[in-house]
Amino acid sequence: MKLPRDMLTRQLLYEQLVRECTASRVERFNFYQVLRNYFLFGSETSRGAPYNKIASTVETLSSFIYSPDTLRFSLQLGTEASADEVHKAVPLSREVSEQWRVSRTHILFGLGLRWSMVFGVMFLKLMWSEKRVRSYLVEPHQFGVLREDIMDLADQEAFTHHYTMTKSQLGKTLEGNPRKESILARAGQSGDALPPLSTGLSRLLISSPVGGIPGSLAIPGAQSSYSTGVGAGTGYDYSPKLEVELVDMVDLYVWDDQENDYQVVTRAAPDVIIYDRPSHWMGHVQGIAPFVPIRPEFNLYDYFWGDSFVARLTWLQDWRTERTYQIRKLLTKAFDPPMSMTGGVGISEEKFLAFGSPGGRLSMSMPQGQVNVHEPTMPPDTFAELAQIDQMFEDRAGLGHVLQGKGESGVRSRGQADLMARLGSSRPKERAIAAEESAEDAAGNILRLVQDHSDQRFQCMIPGSKDPLTFIAEQFTRDYEVKVDGHSSSPIFIEDRKHDATTLHEAGAIDLETLLDMYDPPNLQDLKERLKVLEAQRAAAKQAELQAGIVQKQGKHK
Repeated sequence: MKLPRDMLTRQLLYEQLVRECTASRVERFNFYQVLRNYFLFGSETSRGAPYNKIASTVETLSSFIYSPDTLRFSLQLGTEASADEVHKAVPLSREVSEQWRVSRTHILFGLGLRWSMVFGVMFLKLMWSEKRVRSYLVEPHQFGVLREDIMDLADQEAFTHHYTMTKSQLGKTLEGNPRKESILARAGQSGDALPPLSTGLSRLLISSPVGGIPGSLAIPGAQSSYSTGVGAGTGYDYSPKLEVELVDMVDLYVWDDQENDYQVVTRAAPDVIIYDRPSHWMGHVQGIAPFVPIRPEFNLYDYFWGDSFVARLTWLQDWRTERTYQIRKLLTKAFDPPMSMTGGVGISEEKFLAFGSPGGRLSMSMPQGQVNVHEPTMPPDTFAELAQIDQMFEDRAGLGHVLQGKGESGVRSRGQADLMARLGSSRPKERAIAAEESAEDAAGNILRLVQDHSDQRFQCMIPGSKDPLTFIAEQFTRDYEVKVDGHSSSPIFIEDRKHDATTLHEAGAIDLETLLDMYDPPNLQDLKERLKVLEAQRAAAKQAELQAGIVQKQGKHK
């Protein structure tokens, strides 16, 4: 995009781009609010359901897709990288894995992955602050793109990031700016600002269909038709209460053809442009945005915001909740069935109620008087229907009984169970690989930040050299890709990875230390030190055995 030089024309272009990038923001916010409630409470409002099957399904599936404690990274070098760079890649791959954990990105990524199954997409923002990597989650309603029919963020000409900050925070960021006082005086909240997701229903009317249900409508404070009765649950929605004055901010990222990089425009509400500068986020590498989309679903190819997994479960959750309330109503009537009386003229309501109490007696003067108990009949397949609904949840998630640790008829050996688990995990594996792609993009940005900002020194051994080579990350090649090492991000692949490691060791392709790295057991560093001692003892014993054999041969020769 060509940016005009005239400042007035430039500002009008920025306003137009922000407006175009946020065209669907309110509509998506309404949809995300309902999805949030379904995930947290099992219903379209915070009133909740007797059992939230959506939450348990999402939690189980996300635990198969990603495990923060096993993830490790490796570097794959390009064709232009020299042979020495291969040896430098070993300590740097460990540094990426270390930064991933130290910055708590491993926790945030797992949280973002879980919520991306709710909303369809989440964003991870990576920055360098105070000599370390910092990561933040960005909700999709706080993001906007120019073209929603383009999936890749790198292909977008413009996109926006919306956020809020207090005036004291804004004042701190404006230190040294000559326009600080005028900016603080004008900055505030805009009229079209969105509330937090957790409090959105208090200000907005949700009128869009949910989960493909025509005519579905969520109204603040309203309950579903089946969510009435005793013990309907609490209505707390875990929403943060904010009394501090906030300033609505937006960062507009525009691709500048002349600079071949993003131009970043920071604007405070209502229309105060604070900064208009080149990105410089990635230092030496241009054209890389600080945001990484997290998408576990790839069912849509022409919609940037992705496909919500939770939206596809709302039908089943509503069906299950409705049937649960109906079963509860029938059981309540079975324990305290309705009664009617014929022929008992003149009996008072108090006497009839007393007759229904334990040990109650009733005498009537009319010989034809009769008391009828209307005990309901429970349908024979009522609970079987609930089990079938739960099976539909598992089928939608691709989680069979074997994957969940449950027994399966006909399985009589461990090998057969492992084979069935491997065959039945194909659909979760597809989601796990999609999550790996996002993790690799984020880890690649982490290493680039380390290269641009860190002065930490690393060491590696070069074959033929006596002393280790000391270098900093900036001296490493830029021709690389960060990869998840051995699909270590997902528990589904753990047994496959161990099997491959054992096979490679038996074939003599790797040594014991590499085998330990691939198994990644607890106390790995301690085990490596113990391995060095064991290998030294084995080498000494072998040398002694060899020396004894030589002496014995010499004695026989004499």
